[in-house]
Amino acid sequence: MKVAYLDIETNYIGQFKSDDDRFFRDSRNHLITVLGVRLLDKDSDVFVQLFDKEVTKANLAKALEGITKIVTYNGRSIPDPLKKRVGFDFPVIAAQLGIVLDKEYQHLDLCPECWKRNLYGGLKKVEQKLGLRRQFPDREGAWAMETFRAYVKTGDEKLRSELLAYNREDVFMLRELELKLAKL
Repeated sequence: MKVAYLDIETNYIGQFKSDDDRFFRDSRNHLITVLGVRLLDKDSDVFVQLFDKEVTKANLAKALEGITKIVTYNGRSIPDPLKKRVGFDFPVIAAQLGIVLDKEYQHLDLCPECWKRNLYGGLKKVEQKLGLRRQFPDREGAWAMETFRAYVKTGDEKLRSELLAYNREDVFMLRELELKLAKL
């Protein structure tokens, strides 16, 4: 079975502040800046990143070719059975690229899986509770947004590289979290 671990970074161009719940539900105004996918099967481990203008429906379809399942953290566009909420990644992808991934592919959202185990919070907070360590522990989504904006303004390749490294770590931590949850 070929599994895709997927995470996005976005640049918000809407009117809501991050402490307003509407900020996260305003999918049309979160422009995808980085889309990272780790593709795992018994014989291979491949990592693909799409950056800025590379994030297209055709490039995403190519990256997901042959996969059986997608794993995310808070990615679902179909409300979960526990809290009846949608996530973030798939609604943004649907709004921007016109594809509803959890209707096209089998999907495991690790966020509701964490809730079933009394683990609440964002990905980084849950990882900390489980003793998982990161190379960039102080970086969050807001950092990624500001770093992208600074890159656009300056063209500084170091900023782009840091943003891509951050997204890569997010994607790779999905597998670590999945393995940790399987042991609980």
